[in-house]
Amino acid sequence: MQIAIFGGSFDPPHIGHQAIVNRAVKKLDIDLLIVVPAFLNPLKVKSFLDAKTRFKLLKKLFSKNKKIKVSKYEIKQKRAVYSIETIKHIKEKYNPSNIYLIVGADNYKTFHLWDSHKEIKELVTLVVVTRDGYKYEINDEIKRLKVNIKISSTELRNTFKISYIPKKIRNEVKKIWKKGKN
Repeated sequence: MQIAIFGGSFDPPHIGHQAIVNRAVKKLDIDLLIVVPAFLNPLKVKSFLDAKTRFKLLKKLFSKNKKIKVSKYEIKQKRAVYSIETIKHIKEKYNPSNIYLIVGADNYKTFHLWDSHKEIKELVTLVVVTRDGYKYEINDEIKRLKVNIKISSTELRNTFKISYIPKKIRNEVKKIWKKGKN
């Protein structure tokens, strides 16, 4: 079994996340893609949406595809979880022959600062999602996944362009956003 892991804050989930997942399922030789929303990103102090809400939105967004599973693993820990822990958990649970770890070019740029980054490289094949404006070292150890959508959750929270929210979850996010503005 070959698995891809795509972790992140997904705060909120947007069309870029959706495009990455769909492209990975199509382009990588995988049996399962596991989307792993963080309880709290180890590099952040708070979230716009709580973990339970982000999980529900992701579950709804990807519910139709049998090759995609949304994992509660990090949320259940009720703390920031480093990628190495999640990778080891998935390795133990599924015993895959190969694991791909999908990261954005922005995160790959600082990958050398991640907790246990050397061990991560031994356990997985890194898949870097290319994004305009980010330069990164190209080598044989990583795979590239080209996705042509320029959006980040931070930018989305600052501008709230509803068109960046996938249609499937747009109404829920709109309600949450309005509630937060009152």
